[in-house]
Amino acid sequence: MDGMTTRTDDIQRAIHARRSIGKMQQEAPPREAVERIVEAATWAPFHKCQEPWRFVIVCGQARARLGEIAARTADLSRFPVEIHERVAAKERGKFARAPYVVAVIAEGSESPVDAEENYASAAAATQNMLLAAYAEGLSGYWRTGRLARQPEILAALGVRPGERLAAFVYLGYPAIEPAAAARSPLHEKARWLDA
Repeated sequence: MDGMTTRTDDIQRAIHARRSIGKMQQEAPPREAVERIVEAATWAPFHKCQEPWRFVIVCGQARARLGEIAARTADLSRFPVEIHERVAAKERGKFARAPYVVAVIAEGSESPVDAEENYASAAAATQNMLLAAYAEGLSGYWRTGRLARQPEILAALGVRPGERLAAFVYLGYPAIEPAAAARSPLHEKARWLDA
Protein backbone atom coordinates (compact mmCIF):
# COMPACT_ATOMS: atom_id res chain seq x y z
CA MET A 1 0.00 0.00 0.00
CA ASP A 2 2.96 2.31 0.63
CA GLY A 3 3.85 2.31 -3.10
CA MET A 4 0.28 3.33 -3.94
CA THR A 5 0.44 6.22 -1.46
CA THR A 6 3.69 7.44 -3.02
CA ARG A 7 2.26 7.24 -6.52
CA THR A 8 -0.91 9.08 -5.47
CA ASP A 9 1.16 11.76 -3.75
CA ASP A 10 3.37 12.17 -6.84
CA ILE A 11 0.40 12.55 -9.16
CA GLN A 12 -1.40 14.98 -6.85
CA ARG A 13 1.81 17.00 -6.40
CA ALA A 14 2.29 17.27 -10.17
CA ILE A 15 -1.32 18.33 -10.72
CA HIS A 16 -1.06 21.00 -8.03
CA ALA A 17 2.43 22.24 -8.97
CA ARG A 18 2.06 22.45 -12.75
CA ARG A 19 1.66 26.02 -14.01
CA SER A 20 1.26 27.62 -17.41
CA ILE A 21 4.32 29.78 -17.95
CA GLY A 22 4.02 31.79 -21.15
CA LYS A 23 7.51 33.30 -21.02
CA MET A 24 10.00 30.72 -22.32
CA GLN A 25 13.65 30.59 -23.21
CA GLN A 26 14.56 30.28 -26.87
CA GLU A 27 16.86 27.32 -26.20
CA ALA A 28 15.13 24.28 -27.65
CA PRO A 29 14.61 21.26 -25.41
CA PRO A 30 15.70 17.92 -26.87
CA ARG A 31 13.41 16.57 -29.56
CA GLU A 32 13.15 13.31 -27.58
CA ALA A 33 11.55 15.20 -24.67
CA VAL A 34 8.94 16.67 -27.02
CA GLU A 35 8.26 13.22 -28.45
CA ARG A 36 7.71 11.83 -24.93
CA ILE A 37 5.31 14.70 -24.19
CA VAL A 38 3.28 14.08 -27.34
CA GLU A 39 3.35 10.34 -26.69
CA ALA A 40 1.81 11.01 -23.26
CA ALA A 41 -1.03 12.81 -25.02
CA THR A 42 -1.94 9.63 -26.89
CA TRP A 43 -2.73 7.90 -23.60
CA ALA A 44 -5.70 10.15 -22.88
CA PRO A 45 -9.15 8.56 -22.66
CA PHE A 46 -11.34 8.50 -25.74
CA HIS A 47 -14.81 7.51 -26.85
CA LYS A 48 -15.78 4.45 -28.89
CA CYS A 49 -12.33 2.84 -29.00
CA GLN A 50 -10.64 5.28 -31.31
CA GLU A 51 -7.85 7.82 -31.00
CA PRO A 52 -9.56 10.98 -32.26
CA TRP A 53 -6.60 13.33 -32.42
CA ARG A 54 -3.61 14.32 -34.50
CA PHE A 55 -0.63 16.47 -33.60
CA VAL A 56 1.42 18.89 -35.68
CA ILE A 57 4.69 19.89 -34.04
CA VAL A 58 5.69 23.34 -35.27
CA CYS A 59 9.34 24.33 -34.90
CA GLY A 60 12.18 26.06 -36.71
CA GLN A 61 11.24 28.31 -39.62
CA ALA A 62 7.66 27.00 -39.67
CA ARG A 63 7.03 29.19 -36.62
CA ALA A 64 7.94 32.31 -38.62
CA ARG A 65 5.78 31.18 -41.55
CA LEU A 66 2.75 30.80 -39.28
CA GLY A 67 3.63 34.11 -37.63
CA GLU A 68 3.46 35.85 -41.01
CA ILE A 69 -0.01 34.39 -41.55
CA ALA A 70 -1.04 35.57 -38.08
CA ALA A 71 0.16 39.11 -38.85
CA ARG A 72 -1.42 39.20 -42.31
CA THR A 73 -4.81 38.04 -41.03
CA ALA A 74 -5.00 40.25 -37.95
CA ASP A 75 -7.92 42.67 -37.92
CA LEU A 76 -5.97 45.91 -37.59
CA SER A 77 -9.12 48.01 -38.07
CA ARG A 78 -9.87 47.52 -34.36
CA PHE A 79 -6.75 49.52 -33.44
CA PRO A 80 -5.58 53.10 -34.01
CA VAL A 81 -3.45 53.42 -37.15
CA GLU A 82 -0.40 54.51 -35.18
CA ILE A 83 -0.13 51.10 -33.50
CA HIS A 84 -0.89 48.88 -36.51
CA GLU A 85 2.76 47.90 -36.97
CA ARG A 86 3.17 47.13 -33.27
CA VAL A 87 0.05 44.91 -33.34
CA ALA A 88 1.26 43.17 -36.51
CA ALA A 89 4.69 42.59 -34.94
CA LYS A 90 3.07 41.05 -31.88
CA GLU A 91 1.01 38.73 -34.10
CA ARG A 92 4.12 37.89 -36.14
CA GLY A 93 5.90 36.77 -32.98
CA LYS A 94 3.16 34.59 -31.52
CA PHE A 95 4.54 31.28 -32.74
CA ALA A 96 8.09 32.30 -31.83
CA ARG A 97 7.27 32.53 -28.11
CA ALA A 98 8.47 28.95 -27.64
CA PRO A 99 10.83 26.61 -29.48
CA TYR A 100 7.99 24.17 -30.12
CA VAL A 101 4.27 24.68 -30.64
CA VAL A 102 2.15 21.54 -30.80
CA ALA A 103 -1.19 21.88 -32.57
CA VAL A 104 -3.69 19.41 -31.11
CA ILE A 105 -6.31 18.56 -33.72
CA ALA A 106 -9.56 16.80 -32.84
CA GLU A 107 -11.01 14.61 -35.57
CA GLY A 108 -14.43 15.45 -36.90
CA SER A 109 -17.43 13.17 -37.17
CA GLU A 110 -20.75 13.01 -38.97
CA SER A 111 -22.32 12.68 -35.53
CA PRO A 112 -22.40 15.92 -33.50
CA VAL A 113 -22.18 13.85 -30.31
CA ASP A 114 -19.07 12.01 -31.52
CA ALA A 115 -17.50 15.29 -32.70
CA GLU A 116 -17.99 16.71 -29.20
CA GLU A 117 -16.57 13.54 -27.64
CA ASN A 118 -13.54 13.80 -29.95
CA TYR A 119 -12.94 17.40 -28.89
CA ALA A 120 -13.21 16.42 -25.21
CA SER A 121 -10.68 13.63 -25.79
CA ALA A 122 -8.32 16.08 -27.50
CA ALA A 123 -8.64 18.37 -24.47
CA ALA A 124 -7.75 15.43 -22.20
CA ALA A 125 -4.76 14.69 -24.45
CA THR A 126 -3.71 18.32 -24.05
CA GLN A 127 -3.82 18.03 -20.25
CA ASN A 128 -1.63 14.92 -20.49
CA MET A 129 0.87 16.96 -22.50
CA LEU A 130 0.93 19.72 -19.90
CA LEU A 131 1.59 17.26 -17.08
CA ALA A 132 4.24 15.44 -19.13
CA ALA A 133 5.93 18.77 -19.91
CA TYR A 134 6.02 19.53 -16.19
CA ALA A 135 7.58 16.10 -15.54
CA GLU A 136 10.26 16.93 -18.15
CA GLY A 137 11.06 20.23 -16.42
CA LEU A 138 9.49 22.22 -19.25
CA SER A 139 6.75 24.79 -19.45
CA GLY A 140 3.61 23.83 -21.31
CA TYR A 141 1.27 26.67 -22.19
CA TRP A 142 -2.21 25.97 -23.67
CA ARG A 143 -3.56 28.62 -26.05
CA THR A 144 -6.47 28.82 -28.47
CA GLY A 145 -7.94 32.19 -29.41
CA ARG A 146 -8.35 33.61 -32.88
CA LEU A 147 -5.53 31.62 -34.43
CA ALA A 148 -7.18 28.31 -33.52
CA ARG A 149 -10.04 29.26 -35.85
CA GLN A 150 -8.16 31.23 -38.52
CA PRO A 151 -8.68 29.44 -41.89
CA GLU A 152 -5.19 30.16 -43.29
CA ILE A 153 -3.52 28.90 -40.11
CA LEU A 154 -5.70 25.79 -40.13
CA ALA A 155 -4.87 25.17 -43.80
CA ALA A 156 -1.13 25.57 -43.12
CA LEU A 157 -1.42 22.97 -40.34
CA GLY A 158 -3.36 20.56 -42.55
CA VAL A 159 -6.57 20.71 -40.51
CA ARG A 160 -9.22 18.97 -42.58
CA PRO A 161 -12.88 19.97 -42.97
CA GLY A 162 -14.84 18.90 -39.92
CA GLU A 163 -11.77 18.77 -37.68
CA ARG A 164 -11.24 21.25 -34.87
CA LEU A 165 -8.07 22.68 -33.41
CA ALA A 166 -8.33 22.00 -29.67
CA ALA A 167 -5.08 23.63 -28.56
CA PHE A 168 -1.78 25.17 -29.36
CA VAL A 169 0.60 23.87 -26.70
CA TYR A 170 3.73 25.99 -26.42
CA LEU A 171 6.69 23.98 -25.09
CA GLY A 172 10.04 25.20 -23.84
CA TYR A 173 12.21 25.86 -20.84
CA PRO A 174 10.51 28.37 -18.51
CA ALA A 175 12.14 31.79 -18.44
CA ILE A 176 10.50 32.82 -15.16
CA GLU A 177 9.39 31.19 -11.95
CA PRO A 178 5.66 30.51 -11.87
CA ALA A 179 3.52 32.60 -9.56
CA ALA A 180 1.90 30.89 -6.63
CA ALA A 181 -1.63 29.79 -7.36
CA ALA A 182 -4.69 28.78 -5.42
CA ARG A 183 -8.06 27.31 -6.21
CA SER A 184 -11.48 27.90 -4.72
CA PRO A 185 -12.44 25.47 -1.96
CA LEU A 186 -13.90 22.29 -3.36
CA HIS A 187 -17.22 22.78 -1.58
CA GLU A 188 -17.82 25.90 -3.73
CA LYS A 189 -17.50 23.93 -6.97
CA ALA A 190 -18.78 20.44 -6.15
CA ARG A 191 -21.75 18.93 -4.43
CA TRP A 192 -22.67 15.39 -3.53
CA LEU A 193 -25.90 14.01 -4.91
CA ASP A 194 -26.52 10.89 -2.86
CA ALA A 195 -30.28 10.57 -2.70
